[in-house]
Amino acid sequence: MTNGEANGPVTCPGCQTRENVSVAEARTDKRGRREDLTTRLASAPNHTGDGCIHFCEGIVLAFVAGAAGKYFADERHLPWLTAVGAVVAVLIVVATIAIVRGETRDARRVRAGASRADALTAEARYCSTCQGVFYPSGHPWPGIVTPEHFRHHVWTAAGYGDQLDPKAKATELP
Repeated sequence: MTNGEANGPVTCPGCQTRENVSVAEARTDKRGRREDLTTRLASAPNHTGDGCIHFCEGIVLAFVAGAAGKYFADERHLPWLTAVGAVVAVLIVVATIAIVRGETRDARRVRAGASRADALTAEARYCSTCQGVFYPSGHPWPGIVTPEHFRHHVWTAAGYGDQLDPKAKATELP
């Protein structure tokens, strides 16, 4: 640290106050802070999806599609509806497998980039007055940037920048 205690507030380059906390603390502290800071300052995507649950959902939907085809084929005396139900069931299973594989691949990329993201967020400070992020050392940029700029920088450097929301993706780094 160049201008403050080891883990305490440092002087913000934007407003020159000491009203700042580490980014990690800003993400978890809900007292008087905007609720969306957790998302805006996130160092990685929040993958709450569970591949096992998604797979089970897909299998249930495929079973329902196949059973519906068989049911309506028998009830309406249209045997070709059994084949339609079976084709729809197979398509649902294929789509489910693709979704689960994509989620697994994204989760692996997040795990692989976690150490890089942690290193980039370790020194970063959030200024509640400016509502922005800065690095006391001035590296990788001098001054203060928006949380979206910060998240764009961290996620891109960590290898999962393509998972940014459109607002953060549209930001250009200073």
